[in-house]
Amino acid sequence: MLRAVRFLVIAAVILALAWWIGTIPGTFTAQSGSTTVETSIPAAILILFVIAILLTMLLRVAGGLRRAPGGFLSWRGARRQRLGEIATQRGIVALAAGDAAAADAEAGRARKLLGETPLVLLLTAESARLAGKHDRATAAFEKLTAHRDMAFLGHRGLLRHHLAQGDHDTAHAHAQAAEQSYPGSAWLRGKRLDIAVKQADWPAALRLTTKPAEVAALATAAAMASTDDRKAVGFAKQAVRADPALAPAIVAYAGALRRTGRLRAARRALIAGWRQAPHPLTAEEFLKPFATPIERAQNAAELAAAKPGHPESELLLAQTSLAARLTGEAKRHADAAIAAGLTDGRASEILTALGAVAPAATTAAPAWICDACHHSHQIWQPVCPLCQKPGTLLWRATGMALA
Repeated sequence: MLRAVRFLVIAAVILALAWWIGTIPGTFTAQSGSTTVETSIPAAILILFVIAILLTMLLRVAGGLRRAPGGFLSWRGARRQRLGEIATQRGIVALAAGDAAAADAEAGRARKLLGETPLVLLLTAESARLAGKHDRATAAFEKLTAHRDMAFLGHRGLLRHHLAQGDHDTAHAHAQAAEQSYPGSAWLRGKRLDIAVKQADWPAALRLTTKPAEVAALATAAAMASTDDRKAVGFAKQAVRADPALAPAIVAYAGALRRTGRLRAARRALIAGWRQAPHPLTAEEFLKPFATPIERAQNAAELAAAKPGHPESELLLAQTSLAARLTGEAKRHADAAIAAGLTDGRASEILTALGAVAPAATTAAPAWICDACHHSHQIWQPVCPLCQKPGTLLWRATGMALA
């Protein structure tokens, strides 16, 4: 309804304007040389109106012809852009599907249509890496590092490549560059931790983790490797705070305290560690200053008193008593260890050595078991030698003993 009213109003205005022009009196005369044109004023206005329309149309046609080459190039560029984006999208899908050949082909097509844009370089690099063309992937990643907004992805790709090649020094350099390009990346933090662990740079690795188990293991390794006794005390103390039950951390802390002359503090640290979690390494470090068997047996009693009745406490007293030839005490404590739940055969060996009847072992002796790959190791290390994960070695029984 509104459109109809609008049309009627416009039509009425046009008709009124035409009627008004038609009623204008007078004549219009134009002379050029010997030619004279004479007409009424309304007809002259109509002729001028038609001439204006024709001139406008002519100018528009001329402008269109002038812009035609640029318009064609713009259309062609837009078409190439559209086809290049389609090729890039297909390449990304092929990458996700693991189709190296299709991804590489689409990357080449996108490169021809769009040139070496950052996204095309990333697609080229990842497709080449998937296809095993490492030289081409490296070249593309290196070009990608020159782009400010995409430099992180370039350094990330080079970091992964050099880690796979075992070149940890170059990988470390790219990790630092990637950190500058995109600070605070969780993925990068993990990779930097892996590199520091492989380089045995324990202080650097320690700064890259907050997990208590990893902190304890790495701080213990840093304390053991430090040539500065005061720094070693600091690292070992950090390890004990992170995991008060980790025997290697307790031993490293006590050893560092002894090297700085703090013998009583070292003794207290070992007793506190035994109270937290009795372990053969702690007992060995506690008894290290004592040379004779009787001295070791006497001081073992003080350590065992921190955790009375514990199987390891009873076993320690049995072992030191046997070494000091206190056979009665050795048998009593060996029986007490078995009664407390020690079934791995260590107490039975003492009873056998004394000629007493000993029960057979029902479990294997405890060892350092990796919590990630579940492999057994006799010696504690900050990093599992097999899966290369830090802080995963736990002291526990390996399983049932074989008959």
